[in-house]
Amino acid sequence: MRVLVAYFLSMAVAAAGAGTLTGQDHSDLVIPSAGESHYSIHNLGPAHRVTLGRGAKVGILDHSFGIHSHPELYHGGHVFSNRHPLQREEEGSHRGYWMALALREVAPEAEVYPLVLPSGEERPLVEAIVEALDWAVEHDLDVVTYCGGSFSEADREELDQAVERTVRAGVVVVFLGYSHPLNLLPGGFGSPQQTADRAPDLHIFSHDCSARLADEVVALMETDDDVIQRRRPFLGSPNAGSVTAGFVALLRSVDPDAAPGKIKEALVESTRPVEYGGLSAERVPDASKALSRLSDSGP
Repeated sequence: MRVLVAYFLSMAVAAAGAGTLTGQDHSDLVIPSAGESHYSIHNLGPAHRVTLGRGAKVGILDHSFGIHSHPELYHGGHVFSNRHPLQREEEGSHRGYWMALALREVAPEAEVYPLVLPSGEERPLVEAIVEALDWAVEHDLDVVTYCGGSFSEADREELDQAVERTVRAGVVVVFLGYSHPLNLLPGGFGSPQQTADRAPDLHIFSHDCSARLADEVVALMETDDDVIQRRRPFLGSPNAGSVTAGFVALLRSVDPDAAPGKIKEALVESTRPVEYGGLSAERVPDASKALSRLSDSGP
């Protein structure tokens, strides 16, 4: 089963490389999907006629990007752990790789920077995240996203200080389950598992979060296989960070100097309530409307 997953994922990426990721004319860009998807729910079609995110730099903090296996997805990046060298990072293409695919669907021409973190204990992880945030500032990234879970109070003070430095430097921070007021906090669509102690700024539709994945792969991800269930892409809340970071990339590509607060305001003010499949969400962003609001807000 793992062989089948790897096969269909490679086929999906090959198709993507031959299509919407090439930097060719995108005036007739269409990403097909069955029924409603994040593409239609978030009104990405009109947004993509304005921008595909070219020039925006997005850092994804995670692991298992498959950096050498999928060079068409990435622009540089860095490893932030001596215990997690690049050789080990290349053993698999799952969490970070899936997040990169989701990001490139929303912002096909954004530059994606894998910021490789260690897995395991929280203390080394937080130290690596702080280093990654400083790296993002030094390398003029526009947005960074992390979807690995919440943090203990013991590590929040150091992390909060790093996030505040990062946002003051102009980088938008998109962390799941992280309640700091400067964080652009995404949540799932109709998901009750909100770990942060404040309501999310945005609700992200993630029931069909990669039209580039073959139907066979999605079917495999919905099986009862425990390993696949633990690694299933796009069908849960972690993808909310990638999609939100993609929205930020679109906005920054048309206004590179927009402050993080201005970006957040444009996205939040573009939201509307949505019901789908028996689930509901109050703050679902509209990418096209957010671009219009950013343009109308002036300098």
